[in-house]
Amino acid sequence: MRPHPAGLMIETTIVIPSYRRPDDLAHAIASVLAQEGVDTPYEILVVDNDPDGSAAPVAERMAAGSAVPIRYVRDERRGISHARNTGVALATGRYLAFLDDDEVVDPHWLAHFLDALRRFEADAVVGPVLPLFPDGAEIDAYRRRVYTRDAQVPSGTPLLRWNIGNSIFDKARCFVGPEPFLPRLGRTGGEDTVFLRQMTRRGCKMVWCGEAVVWETVPADRLEPNYLLRRAFRGAQTTTFVCTTVRPRELGRALRLMAGGLVQVVLYGPPALALKAFNDKRWLPFMAKAVGGLGKLFWHPSLHLRMYQ
Repeated sequence: MRPHPAGLMIETTIVIPSYRRPDDLAHAIASVLAQEGVDTPYEILVVDNDPDGSAAPVAERMAAGSAVPIRYVRDERRGISHARNTGVALATGRYLAFLDDDEVVDPHWLAHFLDALRRFEADAVVGPVLPLFPDGAEIDAYRRRVYTRDAQVPSGTPLLRWNIGNSIFDKARCFVGPEPFLPRLGRTGGEDTVFLRQMTRRGCKMVWCGEAVVWETVPADRLEPNYLLRRAFRGAQTTTFVCTTVRPRELGRALRLMAGGLVQVVLYGPPALALKAFNDKRWLPFMAKAVGGLGKLFWHPSLHLRMYQ
């Protein structure tokens, strides 16, 4: 990436929310600094959600001498929603990209995103997230599937629902109001799902870009059955909850999801318990289906699990 002339207007702000993962953050920033094929200026905005400011030394060290501007801001209000909202408020670019602090990007990631925005006349573009597992870990098909987020459709295909871990937006068209991400979901997650669904309901065009790849670091503790089952339950809660939160509400779909959840519990729960009793490794994906069914049924906000610090 060649240095940009002083005073040249920033076209893209890459927002990286961060919470107590300084080493991962350094890898994320380094991958963004290594972008190729980008012919317009961009900046990096690190939003530190840690009251102790653990991301500050990383951002300051990597900003020194960088051709790409790196800004740092600390938002001590706990919750990913606050970090995202602060990033939106402070982004100066026409386009705003979100990247998690435990992700690294392909060298042509931003070039592919910008090309997709223009070529498909899109308001938002999302791309695949592929897992980076711990060295030497034995990864079965279920765990690989859980941590692989790939729509497996041609680039340019419109999507109505997705998640925000690897995404870019036309800021003026996509973000409405001072808090586009619901603060009350900051500790539980699901704020991105609600935002994206509401955004597409307003008529914004979100498309897929299979070439804009990022890799997510998956720590060993997130491969444990307890975490995977909590994740399955919380994700299913969000699926139903979103239907009751978007305006106008999708109550018919919510009822269908709840009915499907009940079927999941009945179909997958007993086999999961039997397989577990016989130490059959297939118990976990069966149990995740059953737990996901429970999540669709018990979706009320008062029951949401806290997945974020």
